[in-house]
Amino acid sequence: METRSKRRRANALQITLMGAGLMFLALVLAVVLVCLWPPFYPKFPPAGAVGDPGVQCLIGWCPGPDARLLVMVMVAGALGSFVHVAKSFGDFVGNDRFMASWIWWYLLKPCIGMALALMLYLIVRAVLLTVNAGSDSASVNLYGLMAMSGLVGMASKQATDKFAEVLDSLFRTRQSAGDARRKDPLENPVAVITAAQPPVLDAQSLYVTLRGKGFSRGARVQVNGVERETSLADSMRLAFQLLPEDVAAAGNLAVVVVNPPPGGGPSAPLMLEVTAPAKPEPEPAPESALALAGPVAMVVASAEEDSAVALH
Repeated sequence: METRSKRRRANALQITLMGAGLMFLALVLAVVLVCLWPPFYPKFPPAGAVGDPGVQCLIGWCPGPDARLLVMVMVAGALGSFVHVAKSFGDFVGNDRFMASWIWWYLLKPCIGMALALMLYLIVRAVLLTVNAGSDSASVNLYGLMAMSGLVGMASKQATDKFAEVLDSLFRTRQSAGDARRKDPLENPVAVITAAQPPVLDAQSLYVTLRGKGFSRGARVQVNGVERETSLADSMRLAFQLLPEDVAAAGNLAVVVVNPPPGGGPSAPLMLEVTAPAKPEPEPAPESALALAGPVAMVVASAEEDSAVALH
């Protein structure tokens, strides 16, 4: 059964361009980070122009220590996000489940990592880092700063969740407002299954329709923990295909609908009963066989009677 998810899968050209683009992005970020690294660390080169002594420039741009640190932090955050993006891209392409609708997520993820790393750096510089009055303001632990930025970019989901948790604690309101009131929230709900058609399965029941609510785009059906081909009609109906071995024997099947992130997750299981296959009825003996059996039975009976008389 061809599903809507299959029709949304990225084609070979999209996958090739995405893979080549990710490798090119990693190379560019690495080159920029190396070019901005101070050649005589911990001393940072001063700001200036191309040709000035002691000035380090990148494509005609010769930043001072503070501007250099800002850019290096963002580049390290983007490199950390690249690790997450490349791993996810490889996993989904390797399992033939890379969807074209997720391309923009892969493109925006490094930008999110850059922004998160920059925000965390500004917070650390404003609150935690102390600089001696007699030392250069740029004399910070550059290795620790780059490691922190890369880890924030790589764990951008956890970082955004933690930032949201802190902001919720600081700016908590009594009633839901703003985004929380939207009728179309960004997070997918947890699906609820109310009924299945047919309600009882047999060996011919390979296509099943589920009814409920909260079915999101990209929802997948799992039968006893294993995914099955799924086709979504709307938020209240979807269909899936069973395998012959699923209904080969009597028993129960645990059916779960899993909505994709953000939000989402598995629904409560619906137990579907599978009836035992009907046993074939014995075929009646042919008349010719019965006709042959008659004389033989008479002969056997006559022989038994003769034996009994002889014994008496």
